[in-house]
Formats: sequence, structure tokens, C-alpha cells
Amino acid sequence: MLENLSALAIVPKAKAIAARRLSHSDYLELMRKRSVIEVTAALQSHPYFKDSLKGLSQTNLHRAQIEEALSKDVYYKYESLMRYSFRKGKFGAYFLMRSEINELLAKLRLLSMGFRHHYIIQVPGFLMPKTSFSLLRLAKAESAQDCLEVVAGTPYAKVLAGVLPAAGQKLDYLKCEHAFQSYFYTTVLAQIDRDLSGRSAADTKRLFRMEAEIYNLDLLFRAKAFFSPQLTPEDLKKLLIPVYGVLSAKNMNALADTRGLDEFLKLYNAGRAGQVYGARSADPADASEVSETRALYRAAQKLLHFSSTPQTVLAALLCLANLERSNIINVIEGVRYGLSPEQISAFLKY
Repeated sequence: MLENLSALAIVPKAKAIAARRLSHSDYLELMRKRSVIEVTAALQSHPYFKDSLKGLSQTNLHRAQIEEALSKDVYYKYESLMRYSFRKGKFGAYFLMRSEINELLAKLRLLSMGFRHHYIIQVPGFLMPKTSFSLLRLAKAESAQDCLEVVAGTPYAKVLAGVLPAAGQKLDYLKCEHAFQSYFYTTVLAQIDRDLSGRSAADTKRLFRMEAEIYNLDLLFRAKAFFSPQLTPEDLKKLLIPVYGVLSAKNMNALADTRGLDEFLKLYNAGRAGQVYGARSADPADASEVSETRALYRAAQKLLHFSSTPQTVLAALLCLANLERSNIINVIEGVRYGLSPEQISAFLKY
């Protein structure tokens, strides 16, 4: 358990925050807006977002600014809860680890594409004083080897060292992502086992296992749809996070072994994945993959409502907050491109 009785205050505080989330009618209202400026203005007046979005300009607004403000909103919610109990090395620190890994992967992705200096324009200012390594030094890094020097002394150094390319070879971003995602989920699950037991541990682990499983399923779907000749089944198995929830390792490997998208969809829709997450489609206009994340949303919402364990409630709220961020970005993009509310709603994860 969190080693502080004040941690119990996280539960009512988190549920109070969740009570202010966007409702179905709020989403409908946002989807009916005619411009990004109108969407932003509506969000700035909503009690769930007004503090974190109040600084956004309504005349000179860029997508990157909105995304950073929404990320800051999620972080502020986390920070407001962790003031009750924030002990280094305990479960609650997982969120900062997730944030640090996201920044490392963002930098490594740009490096793999040949963009050495682009990361500086997307450094999240609100996160800079919080990380265990310097985001400014990360922005200045010109190679993966430079990044290794930036994270020296942190657990990420060992992870990154294991995926550095040999001299003269190109950085393999997929290999980097697999290494860091695997590190994150195995570390979090181990921490849950140390901090929790019984039903509380099982419930909290289920949420993270589902996240990892959805990552794996989406990776396989995209590989079969767009990279089938390049990525063999053996390649894909090496990229899967070794964490399983609804599906066993055998089930996931069977999906990886399928030959092409049609065979993948047939096995997916006829099996356990289709039963739990809903059927997938090959139609590029069909957002059927969203149904997997909607299953995660329902699971997190249920835990937030019924659990009285601080760790479980914290994880559920932050999961929902991140999904809300994704939903709003989808609404903004839909409004930007003139989609109807019906078209936008197909991409919302709630």
C-alpha cells in the first residue's frame, strides 16, 4: 500500500476530478463547432480544462500548442493527486516514467528519420523541471549515442544501450520502441506486485496489461495492412511487448503468424480478441480499431467508480485523462477538416 494514510485522500479527490470530465453532450457540442478556435474557447470555459488551457491564444493557435496544453492538463491532474503521497520508487511514480519514455522515444523517432534538431520545438516546458534527465540536453543530442550520455545514471541508459546501432548503421526505431515499452510495462507490473496484493493488484495490473495488449494488436494490424512484405512473422514477434491480458502469448503469436491482413482479420474476428474488443475491418474509412481502446476506457471507468484503492484509482483516472486528450485532438482535427459530428464520433474512444 502507499506508505502514508494521507494517500487515501487520492480516492475522493480523483473521483471528484473525474466527475468534471466531458460528458456525451459536451462532446456533441464540441463536434458541432465550426473552427478550432471555437473548440478551444469552449474547452477553456469548461471546469475540467479551464486552468490548464486558459493561457492558449484564440487568435494565433497551432496544433502543437493545443497538444502540449492537453498534456500539461493530464500532468497537472497527476500532480494534484500526488501531493497527498509521492514517495520515490513507489507506484505513483510510474506516470513520470511514462512521460520520460515518451520524450525519449519522440527524440529517437526524429533521429531515425534524420531530423537531429526538430525535437527542440516540441519540448514540453511544463515537464522540464520534473524529469530525471535534462530535456534541453536531449534536444541538443545529435545521435543516439549522445542520447545515451544524456540519460547516463538513469535506468534508461541500460535500455538504450541495448538497442544502439553499430557504427555506420541506421537507428532502428521500432527496436527502440519495443525495448522502452517492454521496460515500462514490466517495471510497472513488478511495482504493483510490491505495493499491492489480492484483488487490488489484479485490478490494477489488468489495466496495464490491457494497454500493452492493445499496443500489440494495433502493431500487428498495421504491420499486416501496410508492411506485410517487409515485416515477417518472426520480425513481428520480436516487436511484441511480452505482457498479455485477454490473449495468451500463444494467441498473440498466432496472429503474428498470419499471412497478410485478410488472414489476420479472419483469425482476430473469430477469436477471443474479436469477442472482447469487437470486430476489426480492412476498410480504411472504418475506425474499428477504436473499439479496442473503448474497451480500455470502459475498464478504467469501472475501476474508477468501484475501487477504493489509491493506486488503482490513480491509474484509472490517468488512463481516462489520456484517452480524453486523444479524443479532443480527434475532435479538433475533425473540425479542422470539416467532418460531420457523426464522422468525428467514430474516432472517439469513449
